[in-house]
Amino acid sequence: MDIAVFALAAQAARLNTGEAITAPRRIFFVVDRRVIVDEAYNRAQRLRDKLRDAQDGILKEVADSLRLIGHGENWNFDDLPLSAHALRGGMYRSDSWVRNPLQPAIVACTVDQLGSRLLFRAYGRGPRTWPIYAGLAANDSLILLDEAHCAQPFLQTLQAVNLFRDWAHQPVGRCFHPVVMSATPPPGLKDVFEDSSDEGRRSDHPLGKRQLAKKPAELKCVGEAIIKAKANSRSKSFDGETANRLASEMVKELALSAQKLLGSGRQAIVLFVNRVATARRVWKRLRESGENLDAVLLTGRMRDIDKNATVDRLKSLDLHSSRSSARHLEKPVIVVATQTLEVGADLDFDGLVTECASLDALRQRFGRLNRMGRCVDGRAIILIRCDQAKPKKGEADPVYGEALAETWKWLKRQASKNREIDFGVAHLNGLLPQGDQLSKLNAPARDAPVMLPAHVDCWAQTAPVPQPSPDIALFLRGPQEGAADVRACWRSGLDLTSDGGKDQAIESLRLCPPSSGETLPVPVGLFKRWLAGEQKEDDSPDLEGVGAADQEVEGCRGAEYSIVRWRGSETGRQDVIFDPKKVRPSDLIVIPTQHPGQFDRLGDLPAEASELRDSLDVGDQAHRVARAKPILRLLPALVAAWPDEISVKSKALDLLNDVERKFESDPDEIAHAVHDLLIDLSTVPQLDSSRWNWLPEAAGELKKEFSVSTLRRECRLVGLGLILAGRRCLSKLANEADHFSDEDDATASGVSHRGGQPVLLRKHLPGVEEFAGRHANGCGLPEDLAESIARAGLLHDIGKADPRFQSLLRNGAPPGDQLLAKSAEMPKTRAAIRRAHAASGYPDGGRHELLSVRLAESCPSLLPKEPILRDLVLHLVGSHHGYCRPFAPVVADAEDGNVKFDLHDHQMQWSGPTGMERLDSGAADRYWRLVRHYGWWGLAWLEALLRLADWRRSEWEEAHDAG
Repeated sequence: MDIAVFALAAQAARLNTGEAITAPRRIFFVVDRRVIVDEAYNRAQRLRDKLRDAQDGILKEVADSLRLIGHGENWNFDDLPLSAHALRGGMYRSDSWVRNPLQPAIVACTVDQLGSRLLFRAYGRGPRTWPIYAGLAANDSLILLDEAHCAQPFLQTLQAVNLFRDWAHQPVGRCFHPVVMSATPPPGLKDVFEDSSDEGRRSDHPLGKRQLAKKPAELKCVGEAIIKAKANSRSKSFDGETANRLASEMVKELALSAQKLLGSGRQAIVLFVNRVATARRVWKRLRESGENLDAVLLTGRMRDIDKNATVDRLKSLDLHSSRSSARHLEKPVIVVATQTLEVGADLDFDGLVTECASLDALRQRFGRLNRMGRCVDGRAIILIRCDQAKPKKGEADPVYGEALAETWKWLKRQASKNREIDFGVAHLNGLLPQGDQLSKLNAPARDAPVMLPAHVDCWAQTAPVPQPSPDIALFLRGPQEGAADVRACWRSGLDLTSDGGKDQAIESLRLCPPSSGETLPVPVGLFKRWLAGEQKEDDSPDLEGVGAADQEVEGCRGAEYSIVRWRGSETGRQDVIFDPKKVRPSDLIVIPTQHPGQFDRLGDLPAEASELRDSLDVGDQAHRVARAKPILRLLPALVAAWPDEISVKSKALDLLNDVERKFESDPDEIAHAVHDLLIDLSTVPQLDSSRWNWLPEAAGELKKEFSVSTLRRECRLVGLGLILAGRRCLSKLANEADHFSDEDDATASGVSHRGGQPVLLRKHLPGVEEFAGRHANGCGLPEDLAESIARAGLLHDIGKADPRFQSLLRNGAPPGDQLLAKSAEMPKTRAAIRRAHAASGYPDGGRHELLSVRLAESCPSLLPKEPILRDLVLHLVGSHHGYCRPFAPVVADAEDGNVKFDLHDHQMQWSGPTGMERLDSGAADRYWRLVRHYGWWGLAWLEALLRLADWRRSEWEEAHDAG
């Protein structure tokens, strides 16, 4: 990542000579382990902060070069040289990397998250934003695929995308570089860079210390007595009871082996297992052993908020690449981990216990043992169940296949008489077989299907999505893998038993949408079975996209146990579901905390969750970090979950008593009471539990932002509680926040929060034109193409001149003298929107961008003369909210209105409905001509340059008015 950033900065001088920058602006670090994604993200954050704060020397020179590349010749020191992002689940904080197409950025992510965006099917996002992600992921990008041997199908898909990007009459010419990083690279790669130095063989060099360190491992087979007893019994078949006894014996031996390694200078032990259920059982056994040790569970089935706290705790124990030989811990620590800790995690242990796996997985696991080559007696134990050592035909391991048993046989052949083998890097490299013999010991690699142009034709159509559409999971994971996860979070106070309760629940979620930090990844098949009421343990591996299959579940439960499938602004009553069959891979699920299901079957949650379920709702805390804006939901169940040491807890509960009547009868009294509560909360001293320290901080931030008079307008009554959402961005959290804007964001379609001030259309249009031109020229596009994108920015919103839309912007009031682009009076709730539509006469589902196309067509002198550029301008105007790819939405408009607009002395006019939904409207033909001319990803990228210009201008308008 450091090299890629430096290489980009080195090209800044080209901008002064008119040359195009060929180094990629967006650097994707892709790896299928969530812990490593976080490690890469943390590294990117440190690099970002060092560059941002640089005052002199080469660091400042690089920072200033990056500012020039990202912000143009008029950059200033407040501009961020490099941004850092973790792409998780397609929610806020995940997608801020697309905010500025010129911004140098590092994005740490998994195969599913980048791959789904690259193939026009961004997991967790709606179809209207899919082209933006695809365009930016496939242009001006470097993809560092770490541990590529674990992701062969995705590597093949990257190679296919690289080929098809040039299938165009005029490719846009932006770079796309997939790069493989692996100690065991897949076969068939060309242009391989290897370390040819002698540093790894020198004991006085840091790399040599790491590679020459000895790591003796004892081999142990578990359950031999059980297998012999079964063989001597009358029943020779391998039944469920025997399997359970073997599993229990393995749990016992894993725990005892970890305890056995403690001592002789070994204070920190890592214990690897192959299944989530095994990890939980071993961890529980260690905790209940009565030994004086600290048992820590670390899996991928944790919320980011919980997992980050666990990893920070481990680092505080001096496990973060410790260079000292001796540790001084208060008591020994044993970390029980799944595959999530297997590769790349920057933690260093004194001892290691592991279930046998394929050889490549074992080599990765041993990278956590004496990672830095310290002077410590690092030892290990490898265990295997006897039935896995000699599996019957057709009973290969579901994850590691036949490689598990083959690896055990190979280990036994290489082991010494005392059943030990040295897993030190240098020693093991000398033992490794070559070619097919080594392949037999590694986990089976699957191939992706052959990608055809017909596949890409289907994926690139995002509005509407064609049916059927090729399943992208096959191209990311290969066949026979599990489906993508769902992500689940918990919220208090959601009543999903009535239509009114459902509406209030959705309104509450709109005001505080789910954020990545509060969500838990769950295999879709496991979640379906949980929703159906099954009590089965999670016996799946902890690998991204490999888990309980997406299978149909027979039967379902009563509607009183519903959940919400959150789809942003499109979420409605139909998304309050109780049928497992309606759950789909990559869904974002919101579970009411009063749901009767056993939550610990979905993931590894804090211990207090079993005692006080409402403590699982961390929405306010996650929202504040994700958006850099404070929010406070005063809901009875949430306030009751506050710790008793918060002295104003009773005062808050009194405020909420009969709050609906108080709010309706005397809103001024409520505003004063909330203001007083904010003052009291902001003075609460630091709490014993750091879990709640955000609360007084958020209260103080809201107190500064809102006076009593503004509280009356901004405090929302939702159900039995109040919600107060801040508008101002908190500078101390701004680098973490996601300022990404889409159709879920009010600023995208007509709502302004500029202190109640409207945005004038005649100022908004040239403003977007300027941003669009800046994006196009900054990317080095040809002059005529850059001018066309800028012209689309000038024309994109002229359809808002419709008098009915102007009335809608004023909440149904008559249009004013000046045309508006956005208004603070624009209705925000669904009920208010319906009333405003009825009062204004604007059709339901009306789209101003379709009228913009018709108005632009009425004035050919405003459009480029060259036919393909004329097509491009009209398409960009029609698609700037994600439609017309290839078809426009149907709008039932019975009125024969007449709309006129004067722009730069050019008269435009259109009467009656647009008819853009018709097959002969030109929209679809125009789309396909442009796809063939610029390519699937090229056209998507050009669309992104305009759409992001529109959103950036909206951000500027909001911030500029606020000073």
